[in-house]
Amino acid sequence: MINFKEAQKIIFNNIELSSLEERDILQCNDKVLGENIYSKDNLPPFNKSAMDGYAIKSEYTESVSNENITEFKIKNTIKAGEYCTEILEHGEVYKIMTGAPVPNYADSVIEIEKVIVENNKIYINEKVKKDKNIIKLGEELRIGDLALKKGSVIRPSEIGLLASLGYKKVKVHKSPVVALIITGDELVDIDSKLSNGKIRNCNEYTLISLIEKIGAKVVSFGIVCDDKNILREKINLSLKESDIVITSGGVSVGDYDFIEEILGDIGADIKFNKVAIKPGKPVTFATYKKKLFFGLPGNPLSVINTFEEFVKPAIKKIMGKNNFSNEEFNVVLADNFKSKVGRRDFVYVDLKKENEVYYAHKIGSQSSNQLVTISKANGIVIIPEDVEDVYVGEIFNGRFIFK
Repeated sequence: MINFKEAQKIIFNNIELSSLEERDILQCNDKVLGENIYSKDNLPPFNKSAMDGYAIKSEYTESVSNENITEFKIKNTIKAGEYCTEILEHGEVYKIMTGAPVPNYADSVIEIEKVIVENNKIYINEKVKKDKNIIKLGEELRIGDLALKKGSVIRPSEIGLLASLGYKKVKVHKSPVVALIITGDELVDIDSKLSNGKIRNCNEYTLISLIEKIGAKVVSFGIVCDDKNILREKINLSLKESDIVITSGGVSVGDYDFIEEILGDIGADIKFNKVAIKPGKPVTFATYKKKLFFGLPGNPLSVINTFEEFVKPAIKKIMGKNNFSNEEFNVVLADNFKSKVGRRDFVYVDLKKENEVYYAHKIGSQSSNQLVTISKANGIVIIPEDVEDVYVGEIFNGRFIFK
């Protein structure tokens, strides 16, 4: 059995970045950019008005003051999308809308609310500074500037920037295909009635949701019975059709736990099969011809915890993301919690913020079959391996879940 940090290190050391694909920018939300993006245009491509107002040449207002209110004729109106090349003479202004190109010879825009308007004329009682309320040509980007770095996560703001620069398609890291195999003779489909000894298949739905939430693709083989030959066939097929295989159940030491034996038979390299954590100790990680294999436990809380701690960071790294884990922060215990020395405990809790401090509240049993418990949780408290039972007021790292 290895510790948590060793397990994560082994997984990360066996991961390669996914290859690149070209996608329409509207299909790139939360993808990682696989190329540097350089500006093909000046942004903005002209001097434009930052607000509705009046375009004016600042030197024409040198003598303006409260004692010397000056009159200017409104020569015309410039809307966004129009372009004016006419000379602006002394004593003239253009009414201008936000985003419209500033006309030739004007070098400032005075706000509408700072002038008096009468009979197609405006009256100004203060000097106007040069470049006021003007967004200059190329102020954001110049032609050839690096607009987005390779490795950037694409969000709606980046999609907008790409569109403004004329990029309809970009190269991004592919999302891995993840195959699911849910084992257990006790499992029945979601729409089946329960009979003695049977439970509904919830892990498949949980895992599909978790995988899709982080942007990977899912191929599910559904429920597979506890038959070694059938399970071997499904594992071989899943390895052909995916980049990552996840099984649920069959990784412990029972008479019908065949996962490890099958991995050995097909020549997979088993890196570890137990980790000193709770919940989720019997978790297997193996590699097979650059494919990753995660054998997760069968209990629902253990499935979620091992996926969040091991599989999700691996998928993120494959996709080029650097934020492998959610941000941790200090959490004060609002209740006492049980723990054992020698394992890292992930305690599912209700995190509540009081006076800028997060407090962790009990929500019920931490038994690994308790989906009801985790449905009440919004976070976890992480109790280190060298700590036993913990008490009200103690401070540990914690974080929100499913972020």
